[in-house]
Amino acid sequence: MHVSQFDDARALVEHSKQELEKIRSAYAGSLKSQQISPVFLVEIKNLMENLRSALDFSAVGLFQKYGNGKPNAKIYFPYASLNQDATKFRAAGRIEACIPGITASRPDVVLALESVQHFAGAEWSWMPHFMELNNENKHQRLTPQTRQESRQLKLSSDSGAAIILGDGASIQIGGGAFIQLGDALIPGGQSISPTNPGQIIGGNQELTVWVSFHFSSNNMPVMPLLEQATAGVEKIVQSLAVL
Repeated sequence: MHVSQFDDARALVEHSKQELEKIRSAYAGSLKSQQISPVFLVEIKNLMENLRSALDFSAVGLFQKYGNGKPNAKIYFPYASLNQDATKFRAAGRIEACIPGITASRPDVVLALESVQHFAGAEWSWMPHFMELNNENKHQRLTPQTRQESRQLKLSSDSGAAIILGDGASIQIGGGAFIQLGDALIPGGQSISPTNPGQIIGGNQELTVWVSFHFSSNNMPVMPLLEQATAGVEKIVQSLAVL
């Protein structure tokens, strides 16, 4: 049975979806231990490369159906860099360069490829970040990730009144002053912040800590980018396969 480039792309997407579930579980464990193991880094790298390959298989599929050029031409999925809007992207001729002959034979496919670029809407904002990370990983060591932490302190009374302090925020209360918060009282002579909770009489304090890992080269949070890329690549492959 003949297997098309789009069949290969779909198989890679399905495999990537399964691997993403494993990565979610490993990610939670890494947050708990506050470090990422080398094996986990490799799993992330493999997922990203498989998704990139799915895009490139789709580009080759389009070239085989509608392209015009040397059979051994290097075909890649075209993407706009962050500094390219629609006008600059078209002027650069990236789609034609990546899939020769497609512009003349199927201008509707060109429009479809433009519709999944970052300038087409927030749904595709992940695309240049994802592609650039792949390019870095192919030519350098695996991009390291950094752990980032943000804190929020909520001071509240039983009556529902509340003050919420985010990272960098604080309250300075002089010695002879106080803050009435509903039926609770925050006495003076103290400085209150998410890193330095204070005293509240007749009320509550709740400290929330959000933790995530980010790619160090572009500061993108790891899991949201992987989830967006997996869902986005699946949508792209499905839409291009039927053109």
